[in-house]
Amino acid sequence: MRRTIIGPRGALRRQRGAVSILVAISMVMLLGFAALGVDLGYLAYSQRRLQSATDAAALAGAVDLWTQSWATASSNAQAFAAGNNNTLPGGVIPAAATITGLTLSSVALPYKQAASGYNGIQVTQQATVPLYFARVFGKSQQTISATSKAGAGGGAEPALYNVMIVLDTTRSMATTTDSNCKNAKGAAQTRLQCAQAGALQLLTGLTNAGDNVGLMAFPPQTSSTYNFSCSGKSPTIASSYSASSASYQYSSPSSGYLGSNGQVSTSSGIVQALGGGSCSGLPAPGGLGTFYAQAITAAQTSLAATASTQHPPGQNVIILLSDGIASSTTTQLGTTYSSTYGSECQAAINAASAVKNNTGTLIYTVAYLGGESNSAPSCGDGAGADKLTACNTMASIASGPSYFYSDTCANAAGGTNSLNALFSQIAYSLTKPRLIPLAAS
Repeated sequence: MRRTIIGPRGALRRQRGAVSILVAISMVMLLGFAALGVDLGYLAYSQRRLQSATDAAALAGAVDLWTQSWATASSNAQAFAAGNNNTLPGGVIPAAATITGLTLSSVALPYKQAASGYNGIQVTQQATVPLYFARVFGKSQQTISATSKAGAGGGAEPALYNVMIVLDTTRSMATTTDSNCKNAKGAAQTRLQCAQAGALQLLTGLTNAGDNVGLMAFPPQTSSTYNFSCSGKSPTIASSYSASSASYQYSSPSSGYLGSNGQVSTSSGIVQALGGGSCSGLPAPGGLGTFYAQAITAAQTSLAATASTQHPPGQNVIILLSDGIASSTTTQLGTTYSSTYGSECQAAINAASAVKNNTGTLIYTVAYLGGESNSAPSCGDGAGADKLTACNTMASIASGPSYFYSDTCANAAGGTNSLNALFSQIAYSLTKPRLIPLAAS
């Protein structure tokens, strides 16, 4: 009879067998987790690429919202979607992007004034990602999705702006109050005070990162080197718009109008001219009636000189602030421009068309009428043949409907909105579109 002896060696053999089984199972599990990790990493990488493409599509569409049709904006957004620019890893199959126009109260540019009818855009994309190691668990693919929302901006490239503010300082601007523009005490201000306050608002909406802003005013003065300061002398007004020495320059285009705190710098000449320094700003000297065609041309000449020193050149912008009423006499127009009497408005439109069509300069106009009738002819006191109104003239000078603002004119992009709000919109329209939170409304 054989005895079975259970000793230390037998127990050790059994333990070794159990450990081998556990190691084998653990290796299978570790390999499974490693395989899943590879698939999860591929999913995460694909998700990041899909989100980047969605962001790009939203921004591409937002660039066009302010000045282009919705068809153009949505088409350009679609062009940057993941399915059209090969941004996803190999094997990942994107579905067509869903692009939606938005009307948002949180975006500074109002959707009612946007050419597209929207001031925001949302892009949603899905894609199918193939899985490899997860197939052993019956999972061969995974659907991922991404959503981006962008708010409209009017500016694309280049980021640098050269801005010339052209200010109407004729008698009608200084002596007529604007019922739609009131100070902090609720008192109506003159059209000139409104224009100066609005221009200061514009400055704070721009950046101190190189944007250049200059100031011109009409009627012209006699010195080509004059620069306004509160402590300086008032300029001498030219004898006519045709005077050989006539100059519109009050502050050449430059930066430095903002302090380090983002507020206007009271030591800046343009800030002082707009009433932001120790004096009330540029006065309305009168002497000549309104004729703004030459001022538009002079503004373009100055901006072109500034842009010629930049590499690459910045985007030139003219902002005309006026009531749009042209009423110079033939004597005030002088020999060069006397033939335009009665058609001064059309002369300004022609000058602006030459700038817009030949240079790429953007022209904004802001019409101050303060509730005054905007249907009466405004050129040559209505004596001219063109019979243009102030509102129609200022609209025609602007680069397009979304570039025309007013406190009164029904055909202006800004309608009868607050003038401070209008200048915030102008400043914002010179910035780039941006991604916004998905919860923005």
